[in-house]
This record gives sequence, structure tokens and C-alpha cells, in this order.
Amino acid sequence: MKAPPLNNLLRKFLVFQLLTLVALVGLTVAFTGHFKNRLAGQLTEALREPLISGDIRSVSTQMSGPISRDFRGAVWVPKNGDAPFSVPIGLGPQNILLYRTAAVPIYFDEQSTRLAGQLLFYYSRWTSIPTAIAIWLVLILISIPVVRRENAQLAREYELRLKFELKDSQASLAAQVAHDIRSPVAALDTVLKDLSQLPEEKRVMIRGAVGRIRDIANNLLEQNRKEARGESGHEPAAAVPGSAQLLSNIVDSLITEKRLQFRAQIGIEIDSRLDPSSYGLFAAIPPSEFKRVLSNLINNAVESLPEKGLVTVQLAANGDSTEIRVQDNGKGIPQDVLARLGQRGETHGKAGGSGLGLYHAKTSVGSWGGSLIIDSELGKGTAVTIRLPRARPPEWFVSGLVLSPGAPIVVLDDDASIHQVWQGRFESVHVKDHGVEVLHFSTPAELRSWARTDARAAKDPLYLLDYELVGYRDTGLSLAEELGIGARTILVTSRYEEKGVLADSLRLKARLIPKSLAGFVPIRIKKDEVPERLDAVLIDDDPLTRMTWTMAATRSGKKFQSFSTVAEFFKEAPAISHETPIYIDADLADGVNGAQESLSVRDLGFQDIHLATGHEAARFAAYKHLRGVVGKEPPWSQEE
Repeated sequence: MKAPPLNNLLRKFLVFQLLTLVALVGLTVAFTGHFKNRLAGQLTEALREPLISGDIRSVSTQMSGPISRDFRGAVWVPKNGDAPFSVPIGLGPQNILLYRTAAVPIYFDEQSTRLAGQLLFYYSRWTSIPTAIAIWLVLILISIPVVRRENAQLAREYELRLKFELKDSQASLAAQVAHDIRSPVAALDTVLKDLSQLPEEKRVMIRGAVGRIRDIANNLLEQNRKEARGESGHEPAAAVPGSAQLLSNIVDSLITEKRLQFRAQIGIEIDSRLDPSSYGLFAAIPPSEFKRVLSNLINNAVESLPEKGLVTVQLAANGDSTEIRVQDNGKGIPQDVLARLGQRGETHGKAGGSGLGLYHAKTSVGSWGGSLIIDSELGKGTAVTIRLPRARPPEWFVSGLVLSPGAPIVVLDDDASIHQVWQGRFESVHVKDHGVEVLHFSTPAELRSWARTDARAAKDPLYLLDYELVGYRDTGLSLAEELGIGARTILVTSRYEEKGVLADSLRLKARLIPKSLAGFVPIRIKKDEVPERLDAVLIDDDPLTRMTWTMAATRSGKKFQSFSTVAEFFKEAPAISHETPIYIDADLADGVNGAQESLSVRDLGFQDIHLATGHEAARFAAYKHLRGVVGKEPPWSQEE
């Protein structure tokens, strides 16, 4: 960055004023000379006759006043060699450095052929300089406001240019760092595929750390791309809410990271308060930005503590909102300072702090539709609460386990501690009293052997399968696909956020529970009820069609239920008798193939399955399990 242009402006101003002064002096001197020459000519014309006739006394008497008023004096030098005379008497040659001469010749005749002599008028060479200086000073006074405005404009332009160059430098550095990070992250991803010898907890921690590094790198690159397109590189990240994120998993992984970060500070304890009440809390947030905000808040809490102290992070529901509370037992914040915190540039208790951390946190949370509240009491500590609107859980998430009496449960996991967790959870709701048998398997071979021994019994259980099975190529999803149990499978895994795992789960109709939340998922046993036999069930994404069927069922006195997706039907299927006729639209929302979905419905035990569509029946000849292909009219419309 070049030096500020203000010195250049000052130099230019001074040079300009100096040249202006020189020009003014030259102009005034030239103007004075021109004026004196004209005046000398006029005086000479009046003195011509006396001078030619030699009437020196008359010249001295008549012209002494006019000459002395405008000139230093005048000297008559005759051509015939007579002695010169002067006005005033005794005026001799003058110093050419101080005086200039206006010489006017006088002729005997009007044709100017016979020279009588010349009259020399002397006047001060520098009389005009004070006038030039006075004009110059006036010009300076006039130009000072202009120079000030120009100076301010240059200062603003310099500051903006400095900011842009600094921003470009930072963006370039961020892009380079992000680019350089991606290569080691790719190497770590390769290593992560072979971490089977590590315990599950350490695998989760390493994956979480690598994932966060990847998020940071991607975010830096995205900001750099936005700035290159002329978009804002700072606010937009916060302005886009993102998809629904499971908050408990973000908080839990970040707490683990922070404990490692501050483990050298032995007296500092970081605790998380996650319990069953925090299960299943989602918010529409960008995960990497939320982690950055929460990470900064935890850092602030730790930095506010002396050598010993406690930082607690709590996640809880509050009506339609979710609250994440970061609390410390430090020295607290004065009320006058507390009122200003969260404003740009306001900070407290941090040497060199800019106040941008809390400001960024507050604006980010606000852009997600939430709020950030700071409470503090001197001597007791500070609590910062992030309040976010609750988001609806995604379709893949298991909000709770609903167990059917008499239906077995199969648990497949290579980690013995997970089997203990599930056993304890099921014993707490007394599953044995309801005829629910829990089967535990540790290897794919054990599950396959049991399923092949009693293929019919293998169709009934609820399957809780681990995704990553140490020492085996098989995964929980590949086994679910192999055994045809996808719709009754719940994948219990720490890798639920991976796109490939999530995509395969949705394809197989399997749902997921993050493994870290296995101890918190609500469990209840459905009351002993005989599944209700309905006259029809319709699965159709068109609300008008569902309304038409509902009205027809009401008029005909039929028992009827409708669903917009197959996933909605699966949730209610245990309460519906397998003898109920099922009607499925061939073309469901988001490109879902209803005919293909009917296979999953059949796998649940339903036999009377129809496609309700406008297409010809021949198009679905390959689906032998279908009882028929009908139109969109309700099956009992002919009874009306």
C-alpha cells in the first residue's frame, strides 16, 4: 500500500501558490510598466513645446507636481549636446535594480524625422509587488476551503482503498489457507476409513474434528467466491438459515473439542447438561456458523474465569423455542457494561478485544430467527442464552421408539457397551412384561444365521443396527438391504450426517438415531390393541384426491384413512390391520414411484394392495403382488 496522498496534495498546493505569486508579480510589474509608459507619453506631449524652445523654467514650474506624483523624477537629455536638466533638480542616474526607465523621444517635426532629445522618466521597479501579494493572499483565503474538501475526499478514498486492499489480502489469504487445508483433510478422510481399532468415542471425536475443519475450509472458499462475485462475504453466511440440524449432537461434539482445547488449564471444568429433555431438538441453522458462534461463547466463558472455574452448556426446550445456555461462575459483568455488550466494538474483560465476537454472534442468531440474551451478576458469573425457533425433525429422525407388544427387537452392534445401554433402556420400560424379546447380535454372521433359520420370524422385529461393524465389510445398511428389512430398520450410528449413509437410509426407508443419543431416545410400549381393519387406506400426495375420498367415505359410512407419503403410513401401519385394502398413487411427490413403494408396504404384511392411477394396468404388469390397478375414484363410489 502506497503512502497517503495527503503530503502530495500539500506539495502541489504550495507549488501552485508559489507559481501563482510569481505570475501575479510578473503581471503586476508588466501592467505597471505599460501604465507608466502611457503616462510618460501623455506628460511628454504636454512638455514638447517648452522643451524644444528651451524654456526650462516653465517645464520645472508646470510639470514638477505631475511628474513627482507618479514618477521618481524625469531627466531631459537634448540631442544637440546641451546640458541635461531634471525634475526635480539634481536627479541623476538611478539604480537599475530599484528603478525602471520609461524613455519618450521628442521630435522637432510631426513626421518624427528630426530628434530633439528624449525625456527619461524613472519609476520604482517594485511598487507593484505589495499589490501582487495582496491579491495572492486573497486567492489563498478563497482556496483554503477547496483544499480542505479535497483533502477530506482524498482521506476517504485512501481509507476505502486501504480497506479494499486489506480485504482482498485477507480474502486471498483465506482462500489459500482453505485450499491448502483441503489436501490434509482429504488425507485424514482416507485414514478415517481404517480406524476400526479405535473405540467408538474416539472415532466420533476424530470424525467430528475433521468434519469441522472441512466446514471451515469450505466456508472460507465460499466467502471468497461471494466476494469475487461482488456479494457480501460476511453477513450472508448468517443470513441463510440452512436445513434442520440436531442441536444435541453439535453441542456434544463441541464440548468434547473444548475439553481437549483447554485441558492444559487443570482448574477449568467444561460440563454439558444434556438429558432426555434435550432429545430431538432441531433448529434451522448453518451448522458450521452455529459451531463458530457457540465456540466463541464458550471461549469467552473460559477466559472470564480465574485459575479455577466451571463452564456449563445446557440444551433445553422452552415452548416452541430451543435454548442453548452457556454459563460460567466467573466474576460477572457490571450492569452499565452489560447493556452495551453485543454492539459493534463493545467488549469487556479481554485485553485487545474488538467486541466483534459478541456482535457477530448476536447478528448471526438474529438472522436465524432467534435471539441472544446476556445475563450477569457481579461475583456470581455470566450466562449467555441462544434462543432459536424449533424446527420440525427430518423424516429420517426417530423421535421415539414405539414398541408393539409381542414384537421382538433385534440389536446388532460390535460395541458391548451399546448392548448394555439398550438392555438398560428396555428393562426400564419392562418390555418382558409385554412379551417383547430382545435379541442381541455382535456380528453380521450371527444376524444372517438367525434370519435364515427362521425367515418368517425375521419379518416381524424392530431392528436396531449399527452402521459401522469393526472388522467387517458389511454395514448395517447393506445387511438391511440384503435381508429385505429396510422399512423396519433403525440405524443407530454416529455417522448419520454423512450424505452417503443418509441417502442409502432414505432409499431403504430406514430411519436413524445418532448413537450418542441412544441413552435418551423416548421409549414407550403401545397398548395391547387389535389392529383396526379399515375399509381403505389411500396414499396420495394430492390433497384434493384425499379430500374427495374422505368425503365419499363419510357419505358411505366407511372407515378410511389417508396419507400424503409412504413414510407417514409406515408410522401408523402397526395400528392398521393387514387385511385393510391399501391404495397407492403411482406417481407420488418428489418423483417417488408408488409401484416401487408398494413392495415395502407388502413387506409389512399387507396383501390387498392396489395402485390408484390414471395409467394403464399393463404398465405395471411386473408387480405381481398387486391386486389391481384402478382409477382415482373411491372404491365405494358405485355404492352411492
